Amino acid sequence: MHINELSKILNQYFNFHKSRSDCFAQLIVAMVTVKTVNFTHLATAFMTKSFPESCYKRIQRFFRFLQFDSFAVASMVIALFGLKNKKLKLSLDRTNWKFGKLDINILMLTVAHKGIALPLMWSCLKKRGNSNTPERIDLIKRILLLISPQNIECLLGDREFVGAEWIKWLDEQNIPFLFRIRNNSLLEGILPVNAFFKRLSPHKKVKNGKIILWERTVFLSTRWSQSKDELVTIISNRKFQSPFKLYRKRWEIETFFGCLKKRGFCFEDTHLKHITRIETLICVLTIAFCWSHLVGEQKEAEVPVKTKSHGRKAKSLFRYGFDELRRIFLNPIRKFSLFLKRVKLLIINEKPEVC
Repeated sequence: MHINELSKILNQYFNFHKSRSDCFAQLIVAMVTVKTVNFTHLATAFMTKSFPESCYKRIQRFFRFLQFDSFAVASMVIALFGLKNKKLKLSLDRTNWKFGKLDINILMLTVAHKGIALPLMWSCLKKRGNSNTPERIDLIKRILLLISPQNIECLLGDREFVGAEWIKWLDEQNIPFLFRIRNNSLLEGILPVNAFFKRLSPHKKVKNGKIILWERTVFLSTRWSQSKDELVTIISNRKFQSPFKLYRKRWEIETFFGCLKKRGFCFEDTHLKHITRIETLICVLTIAFCWSHLVGEQKEAEVPVKTKSHGRKAKSLFRYGFDELRRIFLNPIRKFSLFLKRVKLLIINEKPEVC
């Protein structure tokens, strides 16, 4: 019964055949229940009378033959969290690990939301190491089909996401950005950052200073790191009132990656090797993650998370909702009415539209 209800709701976004839609719903429930993406464990958690071996083959067929529309997934996230026509803080980052000799390398674009990042678009890179400018441009072009540049408050990125061609393209698209740069980057084409600011006092900082970098005029802000003995230098194409405070939002994508991995779904346990299948897995994880977070927000409004003595919440909203869904799925009969309440969070009243 749980699977039928969830399957029907998911089909408002994805027009799958019923067997595929049911398997999709089974995967989401199983991922939350067993806290892993490993197929063997997922097969044991399917709510069906079939043998685990049959469920395992069903999962294999799902990832072999089904491909998601990435725009449908992004539209779903935008609709569920009410992001349409709002000013969005986007973050760009990359996560990678090795499975045997295979490098799994994912370039991810997210939006900041209540202390964590929500996934919007991604690309699995067919290589190891950093992304290049064409790969980043391709990713941003895809999200611009759903979100207009006027609705992007800022695009945040670490030291990997820099370069003359890259920031020139962002300027041409009228996309505000805020990126950290390496301390060996040449300012005014002459001196590296660390030499330029070597006499900067640890208690002082530079904010929105105009300077030439890569033959372009940018606004530069720098200060000494409070935790590490190094300069933190960020550049932008706009004057931001609090550039360092805004840049800290970038860490929300790291929190999201943690939820996909050890703190949630153990993404790195996957044995998938084909890029298209890994991207399908990310789509399923996105729905499971977003549902968990929505449940956490709803439950927080009902029973607030306890605050510890150091002033931080005992649980994140994601973890609060994730644990709630696990409790429901492990007691499906007793908690059916609660399940109906939580699954309604995935219902939208109108078709998702472009921001």
